[in-house]
Amino acid sequence: MNILKHTEFPGPKLAFALLILSLASFTKAAKSEIIVIDDFTTPMETTGIAVNYYVSNAQQGTQTSGYVYGNPISRDVDLTRVTNTDPTAFQRSTASINNNRFSWANDPGTASTTTLNHQFSPVDVVSPQYGTSVGSIILDVTNVDLDAIATITLIDANNQEATFSQSITVAGAQQVQFAYDDFLAVNSSLDLTQIKGVTTHLSQEVGATAVDFEMDILAFSTPEPSSVMLFSLAGIGFASRRRRNRS
Repeated sequence: MNILKHTEFPGPKLAFALLILSLASFTKAAKSEIIVIDDFTTPMETTGIAVNYYVSNAQQGTQTSGYVYGNPISRDVDLTRVTNTDPTAFQRSTASINNNRFSWANDPGTASTTTLNHQFSPVDVVSPQYGTSVGSIILDVTNVDLDAIATITLIDANNQEATFSQSITVAGAQQVQFAYDDFLAVNSSLDLTQIKGVTTHLSQEVGATAVDFEMDILAFSTPEPSSVMLFSLAGIGFASRRRRNRS
């Protein structure tokens, strides 16, 4: 039994770090890159923000949450109440960062939206070898309920924007990926070589309440094709580890 425990997959953070090292070990002819926008190791300035029957909106002001290529990344968070069926202060929706994870939670009978805005000096997120065809934005989700909707908006240095949404169709731990080409289909003028902002908006299907969401990584991934398989295998490792932890 002890031997089996020692052969379990590493935790999600370590697995992601090992993945990055593995990608970095590829030959020059097979370059890959992971650009981490937020690993949520920088906590919010307050413990968290909350809305309830009496409070409709709460905000966490702009703060430096990390660095990309040595330049600071700024992050702000906005939480807005949508529904609260119980007029008590005990039923509420929250947004917080704990244990290096961003959490959006809604009590029974409550619904809200939350938005994370990340801004930074323009970066090139396109693979020089394979263009946009295999690139994506990745949300490493540690837990999520059905009826959640994740919406990503990209902003370039010329203030061109493109927005793409995904509904969560499988509950639990998973990697939610937004392909670059989906954004270009929305706005072909978007310059992926000069991205300066990412907005992550979380909401729920109409009529849904008590939807929860938790993630520990927000990153750009521009792997070459053979690296896509490696990334997928790492994702399987993440999911396997989490299922074992819950069993």
